[in-house]
Formats: sequence, C-alpha cells, structure tokens
Amino acid sequence: MALDEIKEKFVGVWKLDRSENFQEFLNEMGVGLPLRKMASLAKPEMTISIESNNKIKIVMKTGFFTQEDCFNLNEEFLKEMQKTVMKATATYEDGVLKMINTPVDPKSKIKEQIVHRERVGDEIVLTMYVGNVVCKRYMKKIG
Repeated sequence: MALDEIKEKFVGVWKLDRSENFQEFLNEMGVGLPLRKMASLAKPEMTISIESNNKIKIVMKTGFFTQEDCFNLNEEFLKEMQKTVMKATATYEDGVLKMINTPVDPKSKIKEQIVHRERVGDEIVLTMYVGNVVCKRYMKKIG
C-alpha cells in the first residue's frame, strides 16, 4: 500500500543540505528580491508524518515561514502560498510523492507549480517545476 511505502521512505525530520536553481525558481514564482535573499539563506526543516486518519502531513519550517499541508492522496485540497489560494492534488507513483499546486484565481500572478519528493539514497530530493525552471533541493534526515 502507498501509505506503508511513504511511511518507510519519507516519514521523519529532514533538513535542507543544498539547492540547485532556487533563486531562479523563486524569481519565476514572482517572489520579490528581499524575500528571495532571505529564503535562499534559510535552511528549512521538513517534517513528514502520517496522521491517525491516514492523512499525510508535510510541514516546512524556516525561521520566518511555516507551510503545512495535510492531505489524502488523490483528493484535491486547498492551501495558501504567498497569500494565494491554491488547489492542490497529491499522488504517489513509482516511489515519487507528486503534488500539483494551481492558483484558484486564473488571474493570479502566482504560477502553477509541480513538486516531486523522491528518496534517493539517504536523501529526499525535492524537484520543483514552475514555468521552464526546475529547482532541486536535497534534504538530509536529522530525526
């Protein structure tokens, strides 16, 4: 079952080790320069857990920002990103936890983004796609 595999591969506390193309990703997302500079210095922690109701919970924390998603696979849910309401759907295929975030307002300046979380060796690789930009963030387990 997908949840058992997710529990085995992903559950835990992970800390950012390194990134590729993160500035370009934030720029493409429409994040202003001051926030981009702050975000690029942050070393976020990501906590992944399976709740008692079988929902997957992912919490990303930096010193100035916390993003929490709690969802069932294959069910649409709403989340907020940069004060923009997004429709999100998460799936699990071929060992990859995939999430698509689409702005509810079609006139939004925030673009759709696709996030893949994949276990590669002892790391989780977050691959984020927005527009033509691909960003990779490598997380190491700390707990």
